[in-house]
Amino acid sequence: MKKQLLITVCGLSALVLASAASAQAPAAQQPQTKPGPVIAGVCVYSNEAVMANAAIAKAAATRLEQINQQAEAELGPDVTALEKERASLAAQQKTLTKEKFEPLAQAFYTKAKAFQDKAFIVNQELGRTEQQANVLIAQQVGPVLSSVYETKNCGVLVDRKAVLFANPAMDITGDVIKKLDDSKATVDIKRVVLPEADRQKLLKAKAEQDAQQQGG
Repeated sequence: MKKQLLITVCGLSALVLASAASAQAPAAQQPQTKPGPVIAGVCVYSNEAVMANAAIAKAAATRLEQINQQAEAELGPDVTALEKERASLAAQQKTLTKEKFEPLAQAFYTKAKAFQDKAFIVNQELGRTEQQANVLIAQQVGPVLSSVYETKNCGVLVDRKAVLFANPAMDITGDVIKKLDDSKATVDIKRVVLPEADRQKLLKAKAEQDAQQQGG
């Protein structure tokens, strides 16, 4: 039962870890080139590097992970109770008649279904919490990026992923990270709690989708 629990791993946290791992890749894996001339007005930027290295992004990733762990802890007792009841039913099935066992199995199914719905809503809330965190961070990064863009007299800003090579002097990513860190910018991330009406709408849509899949 616990393996079926679908608690979303926050994308922001995953992005930080993936970006950090990429940044730590052996230099030998990267083609060695001699930097070409600096092109006036052309700047290069990596949002992934900002998310991996800026203090505000690291703090947000830590906070999201805390929220994830809290959600898992909330659901933990339900998982334990259901697993215990499942094991008990498996043992009783060997001794009970079909007439006596089926009501017990049906009651367990009802409890399991209620838990699946509860876990589904938790996942929806965690997903929206992650989205909200991304928006909050973007609101902090945006003005800083614009400021650095203007300070460096950039006429064109290119995503670092879109180019194979670029003169490091054209890369403004480090300037953005430094300015963010110097500003001590923070974001207040709270877990999204959906109103009951929204929960019911989501559960209804899920039930309809499940019915279609079963019918198909």
